[in-house]
Amino acid sequence: MDIGTTIWPPMPARPQALAASWSRYDHGALREYLQRAREIGLQQVRFDLRWAEVQPSAQRIAVAALDGFHRGLDLAQANGLHVVVSLMSATLGPALHLPDWALGVPAQALTNQAVSEIFATPALTILDNTFYRREPVRDLYADPDMRAAQRYLLREVIGNFAAHPAIHGWLLAAGVERVLPPTDHRDVAAWWADLAERARAHGANRLFGQIDAAALSDPASLRPYDIAMAGGEVVMSVGPWPPIGDGPPARGEAVCFLHTVVAGLLAEEVNDTAATQVVVSDLGWPTAPRPQWRGWQHDEVFARPAQTFLADEEEVATALQAALPTLARSGAAAVWLAGMVDPAEEQWKIPPFDRSWPARTWGLWTADGRPKASWEALRETIGSLPAKGTLPTLPVEPDRFWRDPATELRRLWREYQTEIV
Repeated sequence: MDIGTTIWPPMPARPQALAASWSRYDHGALREYLQRAREIGLQQVRFDLRWAEVQPSAQRIAVAALDGFHRGLDLAQANGLHVVVSLMSATLGPALHLPDWALGVPAQALTNQAVSEIFATPALTILDNTFYRREPVRDLYADPDMRAAQRYLLREVIGNFAAHPAIHGWLLAAGVERVLPPTDHRDVAAWWADLAERARAHGANRLFGQIDAAALSDPASLRPYDIAMAGGEVVMSVGPWPPIGDGPPARGEAVCFLHTVVAGLLAEEVNDTAATQVVVSDLGWPTAPRPQWRGWQHDEVFARPAQTFLADEEEVATALQAALPTLARSGAAAVWLAGMVDPAEEQWKIPPFDRSWPARTWGLWTADGRPKASWEALRETIGSLPAKGTLPTLPVEPDRFWRDPATELRRLWREYQTEIV
């Protein structure tokens, strides 16, 4: 099982810095982060290409962002790390994120009936390049202008970078259901399959599609089967937010359970090969920067009020040491940890850190350069992971599951807890 981590380009020490920006970042700090990753034994890193930055208008690509991204790929290659590029993601950590041109009411919809339908659903707070906006999301799945913009992005980015030797694969459109819930999984499946086909036409040799616990609970969302049948490998995001961020990390049981369910569905609906290709992403838990802050904190996750549990560093280290071997024994292909280095507290006023505890403190290092207990736990665990795993045996019946996935998840969770006692 490969281990990797998400790394955002470190912000420079200057006013008006932008989180996860490839146009303006501290190249020396990124080099140091990648060296740390290599030295501890990580094999992969995930680079997020912030959609609003890289595509500031529907038919324009930011050259400065791609230049900085290219330099980041070169640094990863120099450290022997494989890069998974997250492209067209609608989330940035636990924040919703889209370019501003993907928001608002299109001119062709300016009829009384269409406008009333659009505004019938309350708008979510979405981060564009620098500001939060509360506007309707345009139809990313069917609007011809939105589809044309997406295809342009795939052509310009994948077409120019697919041949870079550091690139391991492309994660397409992660989290889009968070900003625009689909009404039928067949529609979103056809949309994602079209993205995958066009990405391959531009040279992408390996593709990933992501689901999370919320999508797995919704019969209308993109399914693991849909991703696999379009030639993609399934990524299961297990970030510490609802519906699984329900307290101290313990031994990471909820994380391992979600992998078990997804692998079980793929084994039944596709084949064992698809089940052994599942990647677990966003593994990590926010830590309390001060001892008195341990416990529940008011938070905002994907534009909704939430409660986030801040654990102490030893709790997170223990969970990591338990979860990684369990995932390896269960046949997970890879694990991508949630974050590498926490932002400095003076950067907490910058989106998305200003509204999100996980993005502030789920890193493996503190902002002042101190490795957390989880870093040392990771060092110990990487060298002792099982070489080969066996697919989980929890019985998952697809027909029964998709009739009422939320109820089935609760039933399977009870069964899973009984098995591991």
